[in-house]
Formats: sequence, structure tokens, C-alpha cells
Amino acid sequence: MTGCEQFRLSLGRVHDGEAPPDEAAAARAHAAACAECAAHASLLDSVAGRLRERAGPIGAPEPPGLRETVLARLRRGDAVVLEIRPFLRRVAAAAAAVLLAASGAAAWQALQRPQVEPASEAGVSREEILAQIVRPRPGTGR
Repeated sequence: MTGCEQFRLSLGRVHDGEAPPDEAAAARAHAAACAECAAHASLLDSVAGRLRERAGPIGAPEPPGLRETVLARLRRGDAVVLEIRPFLRRVAAAAAAVLLAASGAAAWQALQRPQVEPASEAGVSREEILAQIVRPRPGTGR
């Protein structure tokens, strides 16, 4: 694994302060020597900063009425999970229709093929079949 690959694998842990000190030191040293990896680290800092700005401070109070609204919707059965069920029913119905059509087409094709009975059941030996194949046709000389 190259230094850049190792850096990118540990970048998130280093940025969040979860990497062991030796891993963090190695990542900082690599970023100081590699412009591309330094740009990745800078991008991560920028994105994380924007997310912190949007999210507000950690531990900020919840919006008024949020808890009551969520609990009321759960009691009424308006949970998001229930809203997904009609979509899943449509997907399952479409999948069943495709499966039914495919199996019907396969059955139809199987019925359209001519049924050939094996030579052993037709009372013809292998030698007789080979003689028919290699015997010259009358009048062709072949």
C-alpha cells in the first residue's frame, strides 16, 4: 500500500482525533510532503466546517414541539416505515409480473422445440447413424 493510500484510509480518523498518535504523526508528515493528499485534507476540513455551521452547536436544544410531533405520528402510525410499504408492494408486483412473463416465455419456447427421441429409444444403433452420415449420396459421387 502506498503512502497516499494509507493516508486516505486514515484521514477520517486523523481528522476526527480518533487515530493513535503515531498514525496521526505519519499522516501529518505525509500531507506536508504530498500536495495531492494535502488538498484532500483541506477539502475534508472545508466540508466538515460547513457541516458544523449548518448543524449548529452540539447539544443545542431541539426545536419546540419536535418530541411531541414525532411521538404523535408514531402513535397514529404515520411512521416513515409505513409510507414505504406501498412502494414495496408495487416493486414486488412488478417483479412478480416480470418473473411470470419470463417463465411463460421459457415454457412457450420449450413447447415449440421439436421433440427428438434419442437414437437408442428409436431402435437405431450408433453405427447405423454413422453409416448414414458418411455414406456417399447416390448420383453425387460424394
